[in-house]
Amino acid sequence: MRQTLANQRGVNLISLMIALTIGAFLLAGLFQVWFQTRQTFSAQGQLAQLQDNERMALTIMANTVQTGGYYPVYLNYAVPAPATPYSLLTSFPIIGDYTVAGQSIYGTGTASTTAGPGDTLEVRFVADPNTLDCLGQPEATGSLVVNDYSVGAGANANQLICTVSVTTLAGAKIAPVTLPVVAGISNMTVYYNTLQTPTPATYQYLTAAEVTSGVGWNGASTSNSNIQSVKIALTFNNPLYGQPGQPKTLQPISRTVAITVPNPSP
Repeated sequence: MRQTLANQRGVNLISLMIALTIGAFLLAGLFQVWFQTRQTFSAQGQLAQLQDNERMALTIMANTVQTGGYYPVYLNYAVPAPATPYSLLTSFPIIGDYTVAGQSIYGTGTASTTAGPGDTLEVRFVADPNTLDCLGQPEATGSLVVNDYSVGAGANANQLICTVSVTTLAGAKIAPVTLPVVAGISNMTVYYNTLQTPTPATYQYLTAAEVTSGVGWNGASTSNSNIQSVKIALTFNNPLYGQPGQPKTLQPISRTVAITVPNPSP
C-alpha cells in the first residue's frame, strides 16, 4: 500500500514554479529573437523602398532635363509643312518665367542646401508621339509642355511634386495638373553648369539666382543656351529615424544630367 501511494505522488509546488520560471525565460528569449528578426526585415524593406524612390526620382528628373529644349524639327519636312516652321526661337517663345525666346530651362531657389523645401526646376519641350511629361503622360504633337518640379508643402509635404502646364498648338492653355511623383523627399537643390565668357570658356556650377544675375539662361544670340548640364541634389528622409544614432535626413544624393539644346560656340 505504501509503495502504491509513493508511485502516485505528483509534482510539488516548488518544482512547478521552477518549471514555469524556466519556461518563461525560454519564451522571453524566443520573443526577443522574433522581435529582432521582425525589426531587421522591416528595416530592410524600408531601405529597399528608399533606394527605389531615389532611383525613380533621379531617373524621372533626368529624363525631363534631357528632353528639355526638344522640338520635332522633322515635322518641317512633312506634307503639308507647318505654317510656322519649328525652330528653337519659334518653339519656345517668351512666356511666363521664360524671358528669352529659345529658353527651355529655368529655376528658382536659394544658394543654401538647408533652406528647405528647396529649389524649383522648370523644363519645357515641344511634344510629339515619342515624348512624355514628368507624370508619364503623352501630350498632343506640337503642344508646348512645361514640367515644374518642387518639394511640396502642407498636404504634399516631403514629396517631390511636378506640375504639368500645356499650351496647345492652337494656343489654348490647358489647366495645369499637379501630382506627387516620389515621397520621402525633404529638400531639392539644383545647380547649373554654365558656359562662361570671355574666351577661353570656363565651366562652373551656379545656383538659379547666380545664373539669372550672371551669364543669364541664354547666349547673346538668344538662339543658344548657356546651360550645359544640370546637377540635381535630393535630400531624402531617413526611414530609420527614431532608432539610436539615426539622423532625421540622409546625405543628399545627386545626379548630373547634360541637356541637348544647342550650345554657343566658345
